Amino acid sequence: MNLLSLNCWGCGRPAVVQDVRNLVQLHHPNLVFLSETKMSNVKAQDLRWRLGFDHAFAVKSEGLSGGLVLFWNSDSIVSLKSYSRSHIDVLIKSDLMGEGEWRFTGFYGNPVRSRRKRDWELLQHLRREFDSPWICAGDFNEILNASKQIGGNVRQEWMMEDFRATVDYCRFLDLGDRCLPYTWDNK
Repeated sequence: MNLLSLNCWGCGRPAVVQDVRNLVQLHHPNLVFLSETKMSNVKAQDLRWRLGFDHAFAVKSEGLSGGLVLFWNSDSIVSLKSYSRSHIDVLIKSDLMGEGEWRFTGFYGNPVRSRRKRDWELLQHLRREFDSPWICAGDFNEILNASKQIGGNVRQEWMMEDFRATVDYCRFLDLGDRCLPYTWDNK
């Protein structure tokens, strides 16, 4: 199973759509999760065709912020379990790939720091819902330690503690990085 997760920051723009399409053509993912799409459900369904996927589930943006979408093809059976402005949670089975059932949660953490505690509570709640193998990917809008940030205001330790506790509680493993040692560089 191959998965692509991106924060698109406005997926309606032609240049962004082309970049996502190029990544899909290069990596051939079975699932694509996009966050901060700033799109309506109708535009998300249109993007499904442009990217070459059979299915899509979208959480529309609210005004000019947010928006989530998950794309997949018919070789995977995807069952929606829950969704919100912050997440899409599904169970996945792919007989063609000989895999058992597993869980995927596409996640977008609130960009407002004072509201992230609710996000961490949501992730902990989701952890208690199922005991299937679980992959959670997306943009958490938080870092595990200050070494993952270059530039900007210095992160205080207390800002990262709740996120680290949630990562531990959910038994997530940081898969690391292969390129830049950070994932955000202010555009």
